[in-house]
Amino acid sequence: MPCLNAGRFLEPAVRSVLNQAECLELLVADGGSTDGSLQFLERLSVVDPRLRIVSTTDSGPADALNKAFKAARGTLIGWLNADDLYPPGALARATYALEANPQWLMLYGEGEEFNNSTGLRQRYPTLPPTTGVEGFRSHCFICQPSVVFRRTMGLMLGPFDAHLKTAFDFDYWLRAFETFPYRIGYLPHLQGRTRLHENTITNKQRTQADLEFIKLVAKHFGSAPTTRLHNLGLDLQLGLAETKAGQTNTELLRELADQAAPWLNPKALEDFRHDWHLNDDQLSSATESSPPSQSKTEARQSLAIQLLEALHPQLHPNAPGSPVERKMRCEQFIAIHKQNYRLLDTDKASITTRQLLAQSQNSRSKRPFGVNLIGHAYEIFGIGEDIRMAARALQAADVPCCVIHHPAGNDAACTDRSIDKLVSSDQDGGPYAFNLVCMQAPIYARWLLKQGLSGLNQRYTITAWPWETSQWPEAWKPLLEVTDEVWPSSTFTARALQEPAAQADVPLQLMHMAAEIPEPNRFYSHSSRLFTRNHLGLSNDAIVFVYSFDLNSTAIRKNPVAVLETFQQAFPLPQLLAIQGRSDNTHPLSERVELLIKTFPPRNFIPEWNWLQIRAQEDPRVHLLEANLERDEMLAIYGCSDVFVSLHRSEGFGRGLAEAFQLGLDVIATDYGGNADFCVGPLAHPVRCLEVPIPRAAYPYADGHCWGEPDLNHAAQLMQEIAERRLEIASNPNAYYPSRDAMVLADYQKRFSFIEAGTRYRERLKSLWDNW
Repeated sequence: MPCLNAGRFLEPAVRSVLNQAECLELLVADGGSTDGSLQFLERLSVVDPRLRIVSTTDSGPADALNKAFKAARGTLIGWLNADDLYPPGALARATYALEANPQWLMLYGEGEEFNNSTGLRQRYPTLPPTTGVEGFRSHCFICQPSVVFRRTMGLMLGPFDAHLKTAFDFDYWLRAFETFPYRIGYLPHLQGRTRLHENTITNKQRTQADLEFIKLVAKHFGSAPTTRLHNLGLDLQLGLAETKAGQTNTELLRELADQAAPWLNPKALEDFRHDWHLNDDQLSSATESSPPSQSKTEARQSLAIQLLEALHPQLHPNAPGSPVERKMRCEQFIAIHKQNYRLLDTDKASITTRQLLAQSQNSRSKRPFGVNLIGHAYEIFGIGEDIRMAARALQAADVPCCVIHHPAGNDAACTDRSIDKLVSSDQDGGPYAFNLVCMQAPIYARWLLKQGLSGLNQRYTITAWPWETSQWPEAWKPLLEVTDEVWPSSTFTARALQEPAAQADVPLQLMHMAAEIPEPNRFYSHSSRLFTRNHLGLSNDAIVFVYSFDLNSTAIRKNPVAVLETFQQAFPLPQLLAIQGRSDNTHPLSERVELLIKTFPPRNFIPEWNWLQIRAQEDPRVHLLEANLERDEMLAIYGCSDVFVSLHRSEGFGRGLAEAFQLGLDVIATDYGGNADFCVGPLAHPVRCLEVPIPRAAYPYADGHCWGEPDLNHAAQLMQEIAERRLEIASNPNAYYPSRDAMVLADYQKRFSFIEAGTRYRERLKSLWDNW
């Protein structure tokens, strides 16, 4: 452990090492701390002789590590910065894996970046060893504290490069992958936690870190791209990086470009200088690389441009980017895509939204009462189900309706034809006086751009936009200018929309969606449960936990790995305890439980899913299912299960949870998001959570927003309690349990019924109709 004035972070870091039985010695190379760190280490070394201080002076962390490495006596070596942490069991898992795989010279695992002051947590962008050395061209995909290597590899590779002050670990990984490409292993477990704070090396020495990274990439690959410099420019605009006192962003970028020039691709460097106005002929006229002035931002834009920026926020003039990119990106995008977006090529593009709505207002009564549903009629995913449920709810309440199909464009299977008879072929919109838009807000913008404004004429347009954070995205606020009313499906989404809707003078009505399951008993009857379990390879007498999610949404919000980890925490197996470095006892029910996680087939490689797949291979009780299933097939899976578990970080509504209640499942769910409206009653088991900031760029349109981080210990406790109770009643057919209570199930089924939702729709629509 290299250490220099680690302050309050030192003790947790040291404890995280010494608390692991596999640690034979902890060698700390202190570079001359003056903040009491050295005195703390000296005191602790008296209590625990495994702690050794190997030097009190060095030329930097790489030199400190070299001194510690020479003094080390173990055959396996890892290193931890004095502000980072080892998760419990990390060294045991590494030891176990290296003993089981003698061909491995080095292994690394999953990493997590965290900030205790804000609660922020984010997965380090780890990739598997099969990525190879070429993967390092873009970024370092190994989280440093997750690494353990054999002493023999260190002797063969030689010392850390003491000339490098920030990227010596990156240099080490490059050398290891080039020298031993097939002898590096990966652990699908959290092996290292790296702390984010203002005094980390990469924050304090950002420019040096960038230069060292560029130099190393050029050394190993011939030349480096300008990506690192471009990202620095973006971070400067966002306030995530700083210049030296009295230096402008442009001056800093020019200085670094000059210093990095010998290692950069010449053509890429020429383009970078031009795009960021770093050339001599540009500097005199260049403006600072910051957002345009407020007065320019507030200048009225055409409706088409506002919609385009809502669909593609990167086209907004305030979006980060080089000066040339900011100036050209919207113009270039329009030139390329104009033929796809007919609204960009019509005179109506200059009409303001208020003018458009005023023109429509007086002619709505010419159309008959009824609803034109606009959305994804056929797609097998959550938002497609929204429009199908809305159609059935309107039909149940005798409200005339038709469907305007707008393809989702996300490669979802389009096999649900249950409302095919309602689909209208009229390209200018449906015949009725009301529109109800059941799409994401930016996809509504895309629909208008593609179809033009005819679908809004003479109609009162209501939008039921889903959203999953506590704030409404800034980029979507212009869309409120092209809607007459909003119908959020949950209190959570309503709160996010409340202020923006009020500012736009748009009425807001909370409208819970339908999620009815006709004849639910056919999915949870004894014969159906046995048939489905046999088909899926599930044990007939096991307590089955289930989670279903859309992997093509975002894994970080859905949080499926947490479901698996919590399941294994609640019900450990002996072989898993060894792999995971845990010494606790197995649970009495560990052999009586199973976990099924279902998702849609991923469209591309998703690291989180790769992590989950490898973890599942360690545990025979865990079943993963990738499939595009019809709704009845999915409900049969829920019906054969006992407990639905969703450790999401947020949900706009939570349709899977709503369906699970109706089928008599206990529901363990994070107490955050739209599901909080209905996760009540005897089958609901809310999981405590902490509201934390969403990592930058982790979720579309949500930078600066928050969501809920579930308490996994609480979730594990709930899993155990429910499993124990479920097994207890399984042996007693006469015992009471809410899932057997017809009145309990009837109450949940009524809550999500077509007639309940349809009646709400009809009452609001009639009120509007009667007042025209």
